[in-house]
Amino acid sequence: MDGDIAQLRQGLDFVWLEITGRCNLRCTHCYANSGPELPLESGMQLGDWLRALDEAAALGCRKVQFIGGEPTLHPGLPQLIAHARARDFRSICVYTNGTHFTDSLKTTLVAHRVTLAFSVYGSSAETHDRVTLRPGAFERTLSGIRWAIDAGLSVSANIIEMEANAHDVDAAARMLRDMGAHSLGVDRLRGLGRGHDERPAQPRLRELCGRCGDGKVCISASGAIFPCVFSRFVDLGHFKSGGLGAAVSGAPLGDFRSSLEAAQPWISPSREAAAAESTNRGHGLSPCTPEEPAPPCRPEQDPGPCRPEQDPGPCRPEQDPGPCRPEQDPGPCRPEQDPGPCRPERDPGPCIPEHA
Repeated sequence: MDGDIAQLRQGLDFVWLEITGRCNLRCTHCYANSGPELPLESGMQLGDWLRALDEAAALGCRKVQFIGGEPTLHPGLPQLIAHARARDFRSICVYTNGTHFTDSLKTTLVAHRVTLAFSVYGSSAETHDRVTLRPGAFERTLSGIRWAIDAGLSVSANIIEMEANAHDVDAAARMLRDMGAHSLGVDRLRGLGRGHDERPAQPRLRELCGRCGDGKVCISASGAIFPCVFSRFVDLGHFKSGGLGAAVSGAPLGDFRSSLEAAQPWISPSREAAAAESTNRGHGLSPCTPEEPAPPCRPEQDPGPCRPEQDPGPCRPEQDPGPCRPEQDPGPCRPEQDPGPCRPERDPGPCIPEHA
């Protein structure tokens, strides 16, 4: 416990920025109770979000995910993405339903190589739209996924399994793999928010994965700070009154972690990882995270393309691979020919390939 808190006080690894509570869909299971009737802004203005990125960067954070509601509805999202990149965030992700990509936003997403995570609930409009309560959402989401893949962006897709789509999860996973999604994940329904209507009996702390607040926090559209997107019932403070630093190092986070461990004494990282692997393999998926197996509740983590047969080699995210210049002609490839020593000062004479 003390080690966890000490690590958190040294900095922050990941932050969710819930830039709006409004969503153009009204999914039956939404943990945040988002919907079209909510205001676009409810406490945090664009300047506050820019400052949140500054404070997160000062705490050592280099991973951010913009969420909602539906974050693409917020007109300030392109500016926030550009600001995050300027502050050296190496991982920038937008979690979206994919139905509201404007041309200007598309330009920003490509320019800053943003990772996109999509919510998908079935392999057909019948299943997907039954969850979103918005006819036409399925086709618009698939259109957004196709655009992102064609644009060369890293795309992950996540399926929440519930009564309405349990019969269609495997087919949805196959569809997304065939489309070219780089990674797939299946998570159970959490009995939080509107998800409580389907699973009302579970105590709230037992709905969490056990890693909430472990190097990560969420700032809501109102400015309230939580240990993660699901633990909205835990008050770590308010961004405008205390800032991120106070929330990350304060006593409420330590108290929450103690309560969480007491509520879930049977959970360990290894058992959580085994449960996640079992769930995903049951649907023909593989988390493919060689460094650290992820527990089931890790929506912010993009495992990248899943290629279990390929040795990924050492993981060196800090190493710049150099500029990508696909337009440059590398010249003819003649691996069988010994070029000999390099002597630029010598006249090679006429080129007579048939002369020995």
